Amino acid sequence: MTDFEQGPIRPPSEAASMLVRVSRNCPWNRCAFCPVYKKRKFSLRSVDQVLADLDAMRELYGDAPATVFLQDANPLLTKPDDLVKIIAGIRERFPKVERITAYARSHTLARRKLEDLERIRQAGLNRIHVGMESGCDDVLTLVSKGSTRAEQIEGGRRAKQAGFELSEYIMPGLGGKEFSKAHADDSASALVEIKPDFVRLRTTAVIPATPLAELQEQGKFVALTELELVEEIRRFLSGLEGLETRLESDHMLNLLMELRGDLPGDLERLIGICDDFLKLSKDEQLKFILARRLGWMGRIEDLDKPAFQKEIKRVFSDLEQQGIDPEEFFSEMRKRMV
Repeated sequence: MTDFEQGPIRPPSEAASMLVRVSRNCPWNRCAFCPVYKKRKFSLRSVDQVLADLDAMRELYGDAPATVFLQDANPLLTKPDDLVKIIAGIRERFPKVERITAYARSHTLARRKLEDLERIRQAGLNRIHVGMESGCDDVLTLVSKGSTRAEQIEGGRRAKQAGFELSEYIMPGLGGKEFSKAHADDSASALVEIKPDFVRLRTTAVIPATPLAELQEQGKFVALTELELVEEIRRFLSGLEGLETRLESDHMLNLLMELRGDLPGDLERLIGICDDFLKLSKDEQLKFILARRLGWMGRIEDLDKPAFQKEIKRVFSDLEQQGIDPEEFFSEMRKRMV
C-alpha cells in the first residue's frame, strides 16, 4: 500500500524534498494576498496517521530521501510531544535524511515555550520557513497577516534561540504605493533584529478572487510598477547593512533573479545589480522586463544578446495594436507564476 496524503505547496528550496503532511491547510487563512487553502478547514493529523504515511513512503521511496518538508502551513501547532514522535518516526524510517524543515507562523513561534522548541529541534527538525512578508505594521494590517512586527521579531528570535536554521520570506510590493518606503525600511530593520540564516524574496502578485484583488478594485491598494519594485528592493537592501545572512531570489515571480549572495560581503554587489537595472534607458528596461516575464532572459547582462530582440519588438507591437498597457501585461504574467 503506497497511499499517503500530500498538501498543495512547499517552498521552492524544498523542491527535492519528500513531503510529509502533518497538518492540513492553514489555521489563519486570511492573508489578503494568498489564494491557497481558501474555504478549507485547518486540522492537525494524528501521530498514527502520519506514521502510517511514513510507512507507505518508505515502501515507495526506500531510504533515499535526503530532505523532508513537513506540510501544511503551520505544523508547529502540533503538540510538542506528538511532533517529536513524528520527527523521530522520520529519522527512524529514513536514516539518510540530512535535513527536516517546516513552515511556521511567527505568531506560533512567539507563543511556544522555548523548551518545547528546543525539544523539537533536538528531535531533528533543522530549519523553519517563516512568511514574515513585511516588518511594517501598516502593511501587516492592510493584508490581514494576523501578526504584528513585534511578533515577527519575537517569533524569529525564539526560533534562532532554539537552534533552528531560520528562513524569512519578504514580499516586495506588498505595501503598494502608499506603504512602499515603510515596507522596505521596516522589513529590513526587523530582519536586522531577527538575524535569520536566509532572507528570501517573493514579489507580490495580485491574484484574482483574493482579498488583495478586492482591495485593489476598491482603490485601497495600488500595485507598484516593475520599476518601482526594483526601487523598493534597492531601498530594502540598503537597510540590511551589517546583517549576516544569505539572500535568495529563488522564485520566478522575481524580476531580478540574480539577487543572490551572502551578506554583508555581497551587499554592495547586490545593490549594484538594482542600480544596473535603474540606469538602463526606459526602452531597455521594458525590453528586459518583457523578456524576463516571458522567460527569455534571466539576467540584465542578457540584454546584450541579440537572439530575442526581434521577438521582443514583435510582442511590443502586438500589445500596442491591442491597446494593452505593458505594465498590465507584466502584472498578468506575474499572476501566472504564482
